Amino acid sequence: MGVSYNYHPDYESALLRGVEEPRPWDLQTLISSLCEPQHNLLDIGCGTACKLIALTKKFKQIFAMEPNPSMLAKAIQNITLNGINSIFLISGLADSLPFQDNSFDFVTVMLAPHNAAEIYRVLKPGGYAILETIGERDKHELKLKFGYADNQLRGQLSNLKENTVKEVAEKEFRALFSNVTVQNGFWKTYYTREGLELLLEQTPTIKDYNRTLDAAALTQVCEALKTAKGIELTQHRVLITSKK
Repeated sequence: MGVSYNYHPDYESALLRGVEEPRPWDLQTLISSLCEPQHNLLDIGCGTACKLIALTKKFKQIFAMEPNPSMLAKAIQNITLNGINSIFLISGLADSLPFQDNSFDFVTVMLAPHNAAEIYRVLKPGGYAILETIGERDKHELKLKFGYADNQLRGQLSNLKENTVKEVAEKEFRALFSNVTVQNGFWKTYYTREGLELLLEQTPTIKDYNRTLDAAALTQVCEALKTAKGIELTQHRVLITSKK
């Protein structure tokens, strides 16, 4: 969750994301249902800013924060290519947001590190925080094939008990916000082997993944989880919606 990866062209590859079955929620729809045209938005950990481009039609201004210089450079390129002038890119960290108190109508975090107290601080009264984070059972069937390192499973969050991420989020946000909803979401995604290799290289799914050393484990995954649609994995996300 806290690992910062440099931008690589494969990061935006459709192969890396696979073919998804319908999700239990749609973030764009959820955000659009709550915002007004005069509202502003802060997105923490914006990456290459691809997810924000569609939201420019919904908000007056969007401030997009990203600590990684190579990701930020690609975000600038994406925004420029799309002719967008309402997204303002900023370098910064989730634990110390470079904004005054009560600055934003919305704060979003999409699969990036967050600090609930900082989010609360920069939100206006009545503002919304919407976060999607990775759950402890995300791609669990894949992670089990990669074994242990230093007496712990190598899979991201695999050492947590079931429902841990949801319970921690509920405690964290209910201590600050008056109206909080936290829910688990699960859905299937289908990959090619090439897509899985890209996924493992471009994300922290498996600690210290090495295409050569881990080839046998990946082959086991591909054989065990192969279906007519592709290599089937279960996605697990936790959605947090809070109102200040």
